[in-house]
Amino acid sequence: MRIAVVLGCASALALGAAAVEARADDDLTFRMGTYVWLPTVEGPLGLNPDRPTPTLGDGSILDNLQFFGFGVAELNKGRVGALVDFAYVDIGFGDDVELPPQLPLKPDLDTKAMVGSVNAYYRVFEGEKWNIDLTGGVRGFWLKTDFKLSGPNTDLIDASADTNWYDGIIGARARGQYGKWGLTGKADAGWGGDTSSWQGQALVEYDISSHWRLMGGYRYLHFENDKGRRDVDIDMKGPLFGFSYRF
Repeated sequence: MRIAVVLGCASALALGAAAVEARADDDLTFRMGTYVWLPTVEGPLGLNPDRPTPTLGDGSILDNLQFFGFGVAELNKGRVGALVDFAYVDIGFGDDVELPPQLPLKPDLDTKAMVGSVNAYYRVFEGEKWNIDLTGGVRGFWLKTDFKLSGPNTDLIDASADTNWYDGIIGARARGQYGKWGLTGKADAGWGGDTSSWQGQALVEYDISSHWRLMGGYRYLHFENDKGRRDVDIDMKGPLFGFSYRF
């Protein structure tokens, strides 16, 4: 049901166990971290084809956020490695739901979303300052909405729906290191049955010690789901910041 959390947590635990067992190997490194992503959210979110499709009008997640959790992990040995990333948000949208202006109705939309990805990568270029990796894996989505549409003294609609799906993904990552400063850029695209997704991310990193790293940047994620007459076409874009620890 909550496939993104299962993917993220199970893989992170597996990576962590492998890192602990191989700690004596100087070529193997393991890094885990957390971050905060504050995107705007825009687009139709129609999970139930028998109900009206609520459309988010470029609403800020910071204005509507009720709960969140983000995590990332990476295991590396030589030219090969694995990446895990997961995000969970609970967002309550009200005035950011678009309705025809002539309708005297009050919308209330609560959305819970999980996005998790597991990737393997291979380093195709390793230079003095920059590395380039090719990546491939799977990205999972879980969405749940509770939508209420109220008129004068009555609730016209009170409905909920949820769905989940997977996309196979391919992409690339480039990272440069200049002293304590690092630059990372990555992009990927994914496809499934009547679903698709793509994302781009750019980060600036700073190593405050041999273990701790700060990071900040920008992330754009787009995903669609037309399966079963659904109408999901969401853009999430905005800044992120966080930290990670190298074991």
